[in-house]
Amino acid sequence: MLQSISKYKLYLYLFFFIFLSSIFNFKFLENSKDKFRLKSININGVSYKEKKYIEEDLNKLKNESIFDIKENNILEILAKFNFIENIYVKKIIPSTININLSKTSILAKTFINGEEFYIGKNGKYINSNQIFKKYKTATVFGEFEIKEFLNLYNILINHQLDMSNIEQYYYFKNRRWDLVFSNDLVLKLPSKNKSDSIKIYKLLMHSDNLINTKIIDLRVFNQIIITNKNE
Repeated sequence: MLQSISKYKLYLYLFFFIFLSSIFNFKFLENSKDKFRLKSININGVSYKEKKYIEEDLNKLKNESIFDIKENNILEILAKFNFIENIYVKKIIPSTININLSKTSILAKTFINGEEFYIGKNGKYINSNQIFKKYKTATVFGEFEIKEFLNLYNILINHQLDMSNIEQYYYFKNRRWDLVFSNDLVLKLPSKNKSDSIKIYKLLMHSDNLINTKIIDLRVFNQIIITNKNE
């Protein structure tokens, strides 16, 4: 009888030991999980308003396990912000993610279906709603692919043109461009050999005879057609 009571106590002690151990382990696991939940997202490289704008989307990741959050999860969220050019993500264990951003350069602006968009050096159209400052920049008209504009822009940069003097770009379906400068001079470029045409333009601009020039037409190969303002 005594032996049965002793076994009973032993089993009872063992039961309480396992029960208490389970509670302890459960609380330990919960505390561990809580410790590694994302609590802080630090964003650098953008303005305060841009940071708050981006945080609205990134905050949905908070309270998730930092180990479950992959870099691609963050990149997918940031993909909608077209003004961003470079993204660097670093996890700081236990509960912080640092994100360093760099913004693209604004090259020009255009209008798509009546909405204003900026053209980024990163090759993306940026809705003006994503930009918290107004840029004084040239306007591009016409239905063009952004790579067509970037190709022209790079040619102009390579020939060291002062881009601030260009106020408007006009694109035509035959892949040709007109440039309108701040002095109202219009430069008509051909669809091909744009680089050679810019060389000719730069040579012409050193001539004193072009003071009253309204249009420089280089559309036809080996021809220069100049129209004066009084014509």
